[in-house]
Amino acid sequence: MQTSIIATVITIPQNIEVGKLKNHNLKSIGDKTGTFIFVNKNKNPAQIEINYDASSLPPSNNRINEAKKLLNNLIENEKKLYCLEEKKKKKNVVGFLDEFNKYGSNKKYVSKYHKEVSVKKEKQRSKQEINSTIKSYMEGNWEDEPDGYETDEYY
Repeated sequence: MQTSIIATVITIPQNIEVGKLKNHNLKSIGDKTGTFIFVNKNKNPAQIEINYDASSLPPSNNRINEAKKLLNNLIENEKKLYCLEEKKKKKNVVGFLDEFNKYGSNKKYVSKYHKEVSVKKEKQRSKQEINSTIKSYMEGNWEDEPDGYETDEYY
């Protein structure tokens, strides 16, 4: 049976998804350095535990330090990707008051905004017309014929 001693623990920052780290090179880092890497999600915040792998070479601090360095690089890369995703999200949220942008980079979003506003105004106008028609009919102010139409009256 393989026994391992916890050599070091690295805490995972809150903004990094644990699932991304689990599927992202942990096994290859462990194989490369001769260590056993385990993600402990039961702790808050989640932690990465680096253990000596008993089935490989005898324990040494160089292997643990190398694994720690590679994991820190991996976490830093994930942080950078997270920041880039956040910047893209912020960039995609366009303030529609920026429609007079000199460079015209927001034209697509501004035209979409104008279209939404015009559709919304048209819906409001049609609702007002329908409501006024219903209200006038209920009050008894309804005309049988629209203006300009003459009908033959039979008595």
